[in-house]
Amino acid sequence: MQRFRLLFQIFSTIIFLLTVCLPVQAQTNSIANPGFETDLSGWAKAFGRPGVWSPVDAGGSGVSGSALLGNEGTGDGVVPFVLVQCFEFEGAGLVEWGGDLLIPGGQPSGTQAFIFLEPFDNSTCFGNPIDGLISTASSQVGDWNSVSKTITTPSETLSVRVSLGVLKPFGEMADAEAYFDNIFLVLPDSPPVIPPPDPPPTEGFEVNPSMSASWFNPAESGHGIMIHLFDENTAWMCWFTFELTGEPTWICAVGTIIGDTIVFEDAFTVEGGAFPPNFDQDMIVEIPWGTIVIVFTGCNEGSMTWTTSAPGFTSGSMPLVRLGTAWGLSCP
Repeated sequence: MQRFRLLFQIFSTIIFLLTVCLPVQAQTNSIANPGFETDLSGWAKAFGRPGVWSPVDAGGSGVSGSALLGNEGTGDGVVPFVLVQCFEFEGAGLVEWGGDLLIPGGQPSGTQAFIFLEPFDNSTCFGNPIDGLISTASSQVGDWNSVSKTITTPSETLSVRVSLGVLKPFGEMADAEAYFDNIFLVLPDSPPVIPPPDPPPTEGFEVNPSMSASWFNPAESGHGIMIHLFDENTAWMCWFTFELTGEPTWICAVGTIIGDTIVFEDAFTVEGGAFPPNFDQDMIVEIPWGTIVIVFTGCNEGSMTWTTSAPGFTSGSMPLVRLGTAWGLSCP
């Protein structure tokens, strides 16, 4: 009788594993290098932002590690993406993502680690996501925290992007960092990883002094940008545009030139001014706005993509065409 009961228990356990565990195991993680075994391979690093491999592992393994990502500069309420992966995925479907997050001690109060998912209506994760940023996050300090989220993607979805980053409080000057491990993305068909989301640069073209000019979107005449190159590494821009309510706004920034691209990480607006003779410089306040990236495909055309969470604005992109140039600066 005891032998029969033992065999019955074993048989019942096998049936349970077949009916419960196998469907879970059949769900494939689409993320490349999800556990950061020895490096950050498989992930695209955005704009050279701070991110390194670390031997600290969520499971305490001595042969694996994690990604240690940072947020430097003054906190502006926007999470700078550090590591990203893009996946082709078409149509509506149930998507789940998450991972293990750790905020080490000594970080600024309010530091959070974020895992974002963004659906796009193109196959390369470029431009403005369909539903904006959808996130799962942790603010737990000193201990690993497993987080996850599930959504149904919109029917027009053609790709989804997973992005990792660290948020610190608005106005915080001290650097913040967090660990990321065991990142997962479960798609119904587990499509393969495709190249990083940023469009490939035009081979051989580089930003040159003639790019100091006025630029605009011909389909939206009435707003545009001015760009001035200080030297081969640094540029200034100001976007003369409007809030969603129609109020005129200047969005300005100093950026870094990288090949055919200028990255403006800390764009800002200002408030507190008054028309002369009532102008008082001490009343001007800079308001962090977001990030602007301009990619040039030639001396006379390019595209601009921006990410912002500032009230009165939305993230997006648009083509750019040269409107005018400085006297004496011709394209080589």
